[in-house]
Amino acid sequence: MFKEVGAVPLTFNTVVQATGNFTARNCIGSGGFGSTYRAEISPGTTVAVKRLTVEMCQGVPQFNAEIRILARIKHPNLVTLIGYYASPSEMFLVYNYLAGGSLEGFIQLKRNRDTSIQVVTKIALNVAVALAFLHDECNPQILHRDVKPSNILLDNNLNAYLSDFGLARLLEGFETHVTTGVAGTFGYVAPEYALMCRASDRSDVYSYGVMLLELISDKRALDPSFSSQENGFTIVSWAVMLRREGRMEEVFAPGMWEAGPETMLLDLLQLGLICTAEAAPGRPTMKQVVRKLKQIQYVHDC
Repeated sequence: MFKEVGAVPLTFNTVVQATGNFTARNCIGSGGFGSTYRAEISPGTTVAVKRLTVEMCQGVPQFNAEIRILARIKHPNLVTLIGYYASPSEMFLVYNYLAGGSLEGFIQLKRNRDTSIQVVTKIALNVAVALAFLHDECNPQILHRDVKPSNILLDNNLNAYLSDFGLARLLEGFETHVTTGVAGTFGYVAPEYALMCRASDRSDVYSYGVMLLELISDKRALDPSFSSQENGFTIVSWAVMLRREGRMEEVFAPGMWEAGPETMLLDLLQLGLICTAEAAPGRPTMKQVVRKLKQIQYVHDC
Protein backbone atom coordinates (compact mmCIF):
# COMPACT_ATOMS: atom_id res chain seq x y z
CA MET A 1 0.00 0.00 0.00
CA PHE A 2 1.27 3.48 -0.81
CA LYS A 3 1.91 5.65 2.23
CA GLU A 4 1.81 9.43 1.87
CA VAL A 5 3.64 11.66 4.32
CA GLY A 6 3.57 14.93 2.39
CA ALA A 7 1.09 17.23 0.68
CA VAL A 8 1.87 16.16 -2.90
CA PRO A 9 -0.91 13.86 -4.18
CA LEU A 10 0.77 10.60 -5.15
CA THR A 11 -0.31 7.14 -6.12
CA PHE A 12 1.66 4.06 -7.11
CA ASN A 13 0.61 4.41 -10.75
CA THR A 14 1.41 8.13 -11.05
CA VAL A 15 4.88 7.64 -9.58
CA VAL A 16 5.75 4.67 -11.80
CA GLN A 17 4.35 6.42 -14.87
CA ALA A 18 6.29 9.61 -14.10
CA THR A 19 9.56 7.65 -14.01
CA GLY A 20 8.74 6.12 -17.42
CA ASN A 21 8.39 2.77 -15.65
CA PHE A 22 11.86 3.33 -14.18
CA THR A 23 13.50 3.83 -17.54
CA ALA A 24 17.25 4.38 -17.70
CA ARG A 25 16.87 7.86 -19.26
CA ASN A 26 15.29 9.09 -16.02
CA CYS A 27 17.92 7.49 -13.76
CA ILE A 28 19.90 10.18 -11.92
CA GLY A 29 21.99 7.99 -9.62
CA SER A 30 22.75 4.46 -8.50
CA GLY A 31 23.86 3.03 -5.17
CA GLY A 32 24.48 -0.26 -3.48
CA PHE A 33 20.81 -1.13 -3.01
CA GLY A 34 19.09 0.47 -5.99
CA SER A 35 18.75 3.51 -8.25
CA THR A 36 17.20 6.97 -8.06
CA TYR A 37 14.97 8.39 -10.78
CA ARG A 38 13.68 11.83 -11.74
CA ALA A 39 9.88 11.88 -11.96
CA GLU A 40 7.71 14.81 -13.09
CA ILE A 41 4.41 14.08 -11.36
CA SER A 42 2.70 17.09 -12.90
CA PRO A 43 3.87 20.30 -14.63
CA GLY A 44 6.14 22.05 -12.15
CA THR A 45 6.11 19.17 -9.65
CA THR A 46 9.20 16.99 -9.91
CA VAL A 47 10.28 14.43 -7.33
CA ALA A 48 13.13 11.96 -6.90
CA VAL A 49 12.24 8.28 -6.55
CA LYS A 50 14.72 5.88 -4.94
CA ARG A 51 13.84 2.36 -6.02
CA LEU A 52 15.13 -0.59 -4.02
CA THR A 53 16.38 -3.60 -5.93
CA VAL A 54 14.01 -6.03 -4.24
CA GLU A 55 16.18 -9.02 -5.08
CA MET A 56 18.82 -7.54 -2.75
CA CYS A 57 17.04 -8.33 0.48
CA GLN A 58 19.82 -6.76 2.55
CA GLY A 59 18.55 -3.36 1.43
CA VAL A 60 15.25 -3.70 3.30
CA PRO A 61 16.67 -2.55 6.70
CA GLN A 62 18.09 0.54 4.98
CA PHE A 63 14.71 1.21 3.37
CA ASN A 64 12.98 0.97 6.74
CA ALA A 65 15.62 3.13 8.44
CA GLU A 66 15.07 5.93 5.90
CA ILE A 67 11.35 5.93 6.66
CA ARG A 68 11.83 5.70 10.43
CA ILE A 69 14.26 8.62 10.50
CA LEU A 70 12.98 11.01 7.84
CA ALA A 71 9.28 10.62 8.62
CA ARG A 72 9.89 12.06 12.10
CA ILE A 73 12.34 14.93 11.51
CA LYS A 74 12.37 18.06 9.34
CA HIS A 75 15.22 20.49 8.72
CA PRO A 76 16.06 22.97 5.94
CA ASN A 77 19.31 21.11 5.16
CA LEU A 78 17.88 17.58 5.09
CA VAL A 79 16.14 15.99 2.12
CA THR A 80 12.37 15.70 2.54
CA LEU A 81 10.65 12.32 2.44
CA ILE A 82 7.37 12.82 0.58
CA GLY A 83 6.12 9.24 0.52
CA TYR A 84 6.97 5.59 0.09
CA TYR A 85 5.59 2.34 -1.27
CA ALA A 86 6.33 -1.19 -0.15
CA SER A 87 5.08 -4.53 -1.43
CA PRO A 88 6.72 -7.94 -1.94
CA SER A 89 7.57 -7.01 -5.53
CA GLU A 90 8.24 -3.25 -5.40
CA MET A 91 9.73 -0.81 -2.91
CA PHE A 92 10.54 2.86 -3.43
CA LEU A 93 10.91 6.14 -1.53
CA VAL A 94 9.85 9.55 -2.86
CA TYR A 95 11.84 12.70 -2.02
CA ASN A 96 11.92 16.33 -3.01
CA TYR A 97 13.92 16.72 -6.23
CA LEU A 98 17.17 18.69 -6.03
CA ALA A 99 18.29 19.79 -9.48
CA GLY A 100 21.90 20.56 -8.54
CA GLY A 101 22.82 16.88 -8.25
CA SER A 102 25.23 15.46 -5.71
CA LEU A 103 28.22 17.15 -4.09
CA GLU A 104 30.33 14.37 -5.60
CA GLY A 105 29.33 15.54 -9.09
CA PHE A 106 29.83 19.17 -8.09
CA ILE A 107 33.41 18.48 -6.97
CA GLN A 108 34.17 16.71 -10.24
CA LEU A 109 32.80 19.65 -12.25
CA LYS A 110 34.55 22.15 -9.99
CA ARG A 111 37.86 20.96 -11.40
CA ASN A 112 36.96 22.62 -14.68
CA ARG A 113 35.52 25.90 -13.44
CA ASP A 114 36.23 28.66 -10.95
CA THR A 115 34.40 28.18 -7.66
CA SER A 116 34.58 30.89 -5.03
CA ILE A 117 35.66 30.20 -1.48
CA GLN A 118 32.30 31.66 -0.39
CA VAL A 119 30.43 28.87 -2.21
CA VAL A 120 32.71 26.21 -0.71
CA THR A 121 32.19 27.60 2.79
CA LYS A 122 28.42 27.86 2.27
CA ILE A 123 28.17 24.18 1.30
CA ALA A 124 30.39 23.15 4.21
CA LEU A 125 28.22 25.16 6.62
CA ASN A 126 24.95 23.73 5.28
CA VAL A 127 26.16 20.17 5.87
CA ALA A 128 27.58 21.03 9.29
CA VAL A 129 24.27 22.60 10.36
CA ALA A 130 22.38 19.46 9.28
CA LEU A 131 24.69 17.19 11.26
CA ALA A 132 24.60 19.46 14.32
CA PHE A 133 20.81 19.21 14.19
CA LEU A 134 20.94 15.39 14.14
CA HIS A 135 23.47 15.25 16.97
CA ASP A 136 22.23 17.99 19.28
CA GLU A 137 18.59 18.77 18.58
CA CYS A 138 17.07 15.36 17.87
CA ASN A 139 15.87 13.15 20.71
CA PRO A 140 17.03 10.45 20.49
CA GLN A 141 20.27 11.59 18.90
CA ILE A 142 20.79 10.47 15.31
CA LEU A 143 24.09 9.19 13.92
CA HIS A 144 24.18 9.36 10.13
CA ARG A 145 27.11 6.92 9.67
CA ASP A 146 27.51 7.53 5.93
CA VAL A 147 28.49 11.17 5.41
CA LYS A 148 30.16 11.54 2.00
CA PRO A 149 29.79 13.77 -1.09
CA SER A 150 27.50 11.34 -2.94
CA ASN A 151 25.03 11.56 -0.02
CA ILE A 152 24.91 15.36 -0.11
CA LEU A 153 22.57 16.94 -2.67
CA LEU A 154 22.47 20.49 -4.03
CA ASP A 155 19.70 22.69 -5.36
CA ASN A 156 20.10 25.21 -8.17
CA ASN A 157 21.40 27.82 -5.71
CA LEU A 158 24.02 25.41 -4.35
CA ASN A 159 22.32 25.01 -1.01
CA ALA A 160 23.31 21.62 0.41
CA TYR A 161 21.06 18.88 1.82
CA LEU A 162 22.12 15.76 3.68
CA SER A 163 20.48 12.59 2.33
CA ASP A 164 20.57 8.78 2.54
CA PHE A 165 19.69 7.76 6.09
CA GLY A 166 19.73 4.04 5.39
CA LEU A 167 22.62 3.44 7.79
CA ALA A 168 21.50 5.94 10.45
CA ARG A 169 21.28 4.81 14.08
CA LEU A 170 19.52 6.31 17.08
CA LEU A 171 21.34 7.01 20.36
CA GLU A 172 19.26 7.11 23.53
CA GLY A 173 20.10 9.76 26.10
CA PHE A 174 22.34 7.50 28.21
CA GLU A 175 24.36 6.20 25.25
CA THR A 176 27.59 7.77 23.98
CA HIS A 177 28.13 5.33 21.13
CA VAL A 178 26.76 2.23 19.48
CA THR A 179 28.74 -0.96 19.00
CA THR A 180 27.78 -2.36 15.64
CA GLY A 181 29.19 -3.92 12.52
CA VAL A 182 31.10 -1.39 10.45
CA ALA A 183 28.92 0.31 7.87
CA GLY A 184 29.64 3.23 5.61
CA THR A 185 32.25 3.76 2.92
CA PHE A 186 35.96 2.98 3.13
CA GLY A 187 37.94 6.22 3.24
CA TYR A 188 35.25 8.01 5.27
CA VAL A 189 35.00 5.65 8.26
CA ALA A 190 36.64 6.89 11.47
CA PRO A 191 39.55 4.81 12.86
CA GLU A 192 37.82 3.81 16.12
CA TYR A 193 34.76 2.73 14.15
CA ALA A 194 36.80 0.68 11.69
CA LEU A 195 38.92 -0.96 14.41
CA MET A 196 36.53 -1.34 17.35
CA CYS A 197 33.08 -1.02 15.73
CA ARG A 198 32.29 1.97 17.97
CA ALA A 199 30.17 4.58 16.18
CA SER A 200 29.50 7.95 17.82
CA ASP A 201 28.78 11.52 16.84
CA ARG A 202 32.55 11.99 16.51
CA SER A 203 32.56 9.28 13.84
CA ASP A 204 30.23 11.50 11.78
CA VAL A 205 32.60 14.41 12.47
CA TYR A 206 35.47 12.40 10.99
CA SER A 207 33.48 11.62 7.83
CA TYR A 208 32.53 15.30 7.60
CA GLY A 209 36.20 16.27 7.82
CA VAL A 210 37.06 13.95 4.92
CA MET A 211 34.26 15.55 2.90
CA LEU A 212 35.60 19.03 3.72
CA LEU A 213 39.10 18.07 2.58
CA GLU A 214 37.61 16.77 -0.67
CA LEU A 215 35.68 19.99 -1.15
CA ILE A 216 38.73 22.24 -0.84
CA SER A 217 41.14 20.00 -2.77
CA ASP A 218 38.99 18.45 -5.54
CA LYS A 219 40.63 15.13 -4.56
CA ARG A 220 38.72 12.00 -3.64
CA ALA A 221 39.02 10.32 -0.24
CA LEU A 222 41.09 7.58 -1.88
CA ASP A 223 42.27 9.52 -4.91
CA PRO A 224 44.14 7.51 -7.56
CA SER A 225 46.94 10.10 -7.44
CA PHE A 226 47.78 9.00 -3.88
CA SER A 227 48.87 5.55 -5.06
CA SER A 228 52.06 7.03 -6.52
CA GLN A 229 53.09 8.24 -3.08
CA GLU A 230 55.29 6.10 -0.86
CA ASN A 231 53.07 3.62 1.04
CA GLY A 232 50.00 5.22 -0.55
CA PHE A 233 47.79 7.83 1.09
CA THR A 234 44.27 8.66 2.09
CA ILE A 235 43.23 12.28 1.69
CA VAL A 236 43.75 12.72 5.44
CA SER A 237 47.33 11.41 5.55
CA TRP A 238 48.11 13.32 2.34
CA ALA A 239 46.88 16.62 3.79
CA VAL A 240 48.69 15.99 7.08
CA MET A 241 51.95 15.36 5.19
CA LEU A 242 51.63 18.56 3.15
CA ARG A 243 50.95 20.63 6.24
CA ARG A 244 53.87 19.04 8.08
CA GLU A 245 56.17 19.88 5.18
CA GLY A 246 54.89 23.46 4.93
CA ARG A 247 53.28 22.87 1.52
CA MET A 248 49.72 23.76 2.51
CA GLU A 249 48.99 25.50 -0.79
CA GLU A 250 49.27 22.12 -2.56
CA VAL A 251 46.20 20.84 -0.71
CA PHE A 252 43.90 23.26 -2.51
CA ALA A 253 42.22 22.86 -5.89
CA PRO A 254 43.98 24.55 -8.83
CA GLY A 255 43.52 28.32 -8.70
CA MET A 256 41.97 28.30 -5.24
CA TRP A 257 45.11 29.28 -3.34
CA GLU A 258 45.82 32.11 -5.78
CA ALA A 259 42.25 33.41 -5.44
CA GLY A 260 42.52 33.40 -1.64
CA PRO A 261 42.17 34.79 0.88
CA GLU A 262 44.92 32.61 2.37
CA THR A 263 43.77 33.01 5.97
CA MET A 264 40.30 31.71 5.09
CA LEU A 265 41.71 28.78 3.14
CA LEU A 266 44.07 27.82 5.95
CA ASP A 267 41.22 27.99 8.47
CA LEU A 268 39.21 25.55 6.33
CA LEU A 269 42.20 23.22 6.02
CA GLN A 270 42.80 23.34 9.76
CA LEU A 271 39.15 22.59 10.40
CA GLY A 272 39.25 19.58 8.07
CA LEU A 273 42.34 18.23 9.82
CA ILE A 274 40.93 18.73 13.32
CA CYS A 275 37.72 16.95 12.31
CA THR A 276 39.80 14.00 11.08
CA ALA A 277 42.00 13.73 14.17
CA GLU A 278 42.88 10.07 14.76
CA ALA A 279 41.52 10.02 18.31
CA ALA A 280 37.79 10.74 18.62
CA PRO A 281 38.13 13.02 21.73
CA GLY A 282 40.43 15.29 19.71
CA ARG A 283 37.69 16.12 17.24
CA PRO A 284 35.24 19.01 17.72
CA THR A 285 31.49 18.56 17.97
CA MET A 286 29.43 19.52 14.93
CA LYS A 287 28.07 22.45 16.90
CA GLN A 288 31.64 23.70 17.32
CA VAL A 289 32.26 23.15 13.60
CA VAL A 290 29.21 25.30 12.78
CA ARG A 291 30.48 28.03 15.09
CA LYS A 292 33.93 27.98 13.47
CA LEU A 293 32.54 28.14 9.92
CA LYS A 294 30.33 31.09 10.83
CA GLN A 295 33.37 32.80 12.32
CA ILE A 296 35.35 32.17 9.12
CA GLN A 297 32.50 33.64 7.06
CA TYR A 298 32.16 36.66 9.36
CA VAL A 299 35.87 37.53 9.34
CA HIS A 300 35.96 37.32 5.56
CA ASP A 301 32.80 39.45 5.11
CA CYS A 302 34.30 42.11 7.34
